[in-house]
Amino acid sequence: MKKKNIHLVVQFILLFLLSSHLFAQKIPLLFEGQSELQERGLYEALNLKKLYLYEFYKEEPKVDIKSIKLLLQVIQNYYRTKGFYHTEVSYYEREGSVIISIKENEPMLVESIEIDSKLDIVPVLPFKKSELFNADAFSKSKKDIKLLYSKESYCDISLDSKAYVDTQKNSVRLVYKVVENELCHFKKIEVNSSKNISADIAKSLLYFEEGDLFSIENIKKSYKNIYAYDGVSKVLIETQVENNSSVNIKLEIEENEKPLRFIAGLGISSDEGLMGQMGLKHRNFYGNLKSLGVETRVTEVKQSIKMQFDMPLLYKDATGFEVGLENEIFSGFTEYRLFSSAYLTQRYIPSTFKESLILDRTSTYNAQDTVLFPEAVLLVVSPKLEWMYDTRDSLLDPKNGYFFSSDIMGSIKSTLSDASYLKGNIKGAYLYPIKSSTLGAKVTFGALNVFDGVIPASYRYFAGGMHSNRAYTYRDLGPKNSNGNPSGFDTIVESTLEYRFPLYGDFRAVLFSDNSFVGDSYLPDSQTAYYSGGVGLRYISPIGPIAFDVGFDLSNPSSQFAFHFHIGELF
Repeated sequence: MKKKNIHLVVQFILLFLLSSHLFAQKIPLLFEGQSELQERGLYEALNLKKLYLYEFYKEEPKVDIKSIKLLLQVIQNYYRTKGFYHTEVSYYEREGSVIISIKENEPMLVESIEIDSKLDIVPVLPFKKSELFNADAFSKSKKDIKLLYSKESYCDISLDSKAYVDTQKNSVRLVYKVVENELCHFKKIEVNSSKNISADIAKSLLYFEEGDLFSIENIKKSYKNIYAYDGVSKVLIETQVENNSSVNIKLEIEENEKPLRFIAGLGISSDEGLMGQMGLKHRNFYGNLKSLGVETRVTEVKQSIKMQFDMPLLYKDATGFEVGLENEIFSGFTEYRLFSSAYLTQRYIPSTFKESLILDRTSTYNAQDTVLFPEAVLLVVSPKLEWMYDTRDSLLDPKNGYFFSSDIMGSIKSTLSDASYLKGNIKGAYLYPIKSSTLGAKVTFGALNVFDGVIPASYRYFAGGMHSNRAYTYRDLGPKNSNGNPSGFDTIVESTLEYRFPLYGDFRAVLFSDNSFVGDSYLPDSQTAYYSGGVGLRYISPIGPIAFDVGFDLSNPSSQFAFHFHIGELF
């Protein structure tokens, strides 16, 4: 009987503990008093997520009030890693929420930096004298110094770095001492790839060979090049230092176990309106990272379906083809197009070269002005050369770097082509970071000359829109015909200047100026110029900046303006 009573007591205690866990009081958590550190970082330090604006349907982060003392200690330790050794943290409850109150107090400042190094490491150090000390940044500086040396082919340096903290004086003395080894070379490259990816193809995707000087940058380029192929699921380039002067490489590549990929999506932009997309792609078609896919895309101004095939070759080359149908609505006419192209590419990151042969059979219909936009079926066969050089640190949200691109295409009138023409484009942009802001500039130039015959009307240049002059809606800039439709141009020069700066939290603002010069000769007419300015708002989300812009024509801002929205920065 006593045994039974003991079991009942134990069950009661377990039930009580379990019920107290299930019904633990969880209430919303807020912060106050912080000024130097962002609120989102404080939540992340507690393994909580500060909701984005578009996540309004989710609940705000909550905590168990019983764990509040532990949370206070975590926040205090977090502040210490950021250089605030004397931060005071307390809490109180108000209206069903728990408020963590922060008094940051005096931070730790860098008193001096002592350096003993063959290379100049100052540019990679995150500190200057009298600036705020940050333990995380100090740890990262060690990696950055080793990375700097690895870029100069030193693969195994000895680094002695120390931070002497004086909590009485609120100061930190930093010491960096580097002992370098000999210059290193790549020695042996061993490849271990999946059965459907040959070792020769895998090895040809690397940006280094046996005997080359060791380069961490070429290893990074190799990662980027290999991951560009959808058929790859995992890449590992393992380095093994030998005798402080040689680096052996072990390359492992794993293919996607499920090579078939279904793609579907919805979207919207101010240029094309609503958008729907659907496709199917085999990412390792008959092995060696060949891909074959079909995709359809429908917007308010363009509907298309196309099939693409791509095949990597040795020495970082690739070849393939594309064939498809497209229907595009312009202001004043519509074009139906059957197109195909065969191409050869060479990827030498950051450069990409591409040579193509394009067949374009275009039918123009629903033309409101048949003189300007003649209704005809035209066949144009054009070789095309392209070059792209891109050093930007991101595609959706770049803050540093530059890119340059150019292309030229043309045709000779014959039984295979209805026109002799030449068309070329040049584009360049530069982004310069200024603390937490970014200054950017972009220039584009395009020229078209028809020597004989007739080309499709869409080959002419049309301006206006979020990628052009933002004081105008999509393809609505420039002289109009009697029906009020843009007539297009044979030449165009456009420039953009942007200043991007933080506002508050996840919001960023943009000041911009877009200018367009257009004409119908080899060079644009300086008298036909369109100057605009505007402002934009960016909300930083996991999928990239959600952007909203409004542009005004400076000569008539009250009547000529346009609104634009898109995802990602424009350059």
